[in-house]
Parts: sequence; structure tokens; C-alpha cells
Amino acid sequence: MKPLIPPQAIIPILLLGTITVLASTCGSAHAADKPNEKDKGRDHGAPVVKPAEPTKDAPTKLYPLKVCIVSDNDLDSMGEQASFVYQGQTIKVCCKPCIAKFEKNPAKYLKKLEGK
Repeated sequence: MKPLIPPQAIIPILLLGTITVLASTCGSAHAADKPNEKDKGRDHGAPVVKPAEPTKDAPTKLYPLKVCIVSDNDLDSMGEQASFVYQGQTIKVCCKPCIAKFEKNPAKYLKKLEGK
């Protein structure tokens, strides 16, 4: 009985089949390889830096004013007030946009706290 495929043709057929399988799977991306929509534009190699939090050893100073340090408006005039700690001093503002203004020039606004 004669074989259906000659022995010298078996190796090229196996190679062709292997190459076909590899070519069809190598180019496809797996779900784990695709970046998440929320991760676009982020550098995952960079360390995560968290803002410094006050320690129990260094209590924060209370905010002495009754108005926004940036706009001088009442703290509740723009809805929900915001507060944060800057160099050990609690800072209160009337709205989130005032936080950005404060961060651009903190020395200008911190002068309002001198002598209080």
C-alpha cells in the first residue's frame, strides 16, 4: 500500500501549517495587551506621587479667616467650600477654581494670614 502523501512532502507541509498558525495568532492583540480607555496617555513606568499628608507630629494651623483667601467672598457664597493644607496651614476657599488661583501664587494669598 502506498502512502497518500510522499515522505519528502511531510516536512514542508508541517512547516507551512506552523507558519500559518503563528502568523494568524501573532498579529492579534489580546485583551490584556490593549490599553484601557482610562489609561490612555498615562506613563505607567512613572512612580505615583501622592501629596504630602500632615503627620500626627505636625498639626495643621487652623484657618483664621471667615472669607475665601483668594476672592474674599463668604466661604459658602459659591456653593460648597473647599479646604486643603498648604505647608502646614489649613487653607479655605469658596470654590474649586480658587484652589487653582491660589496654587499659581500662594505667597500673594498667604500674606492675608500674616498677623492673624
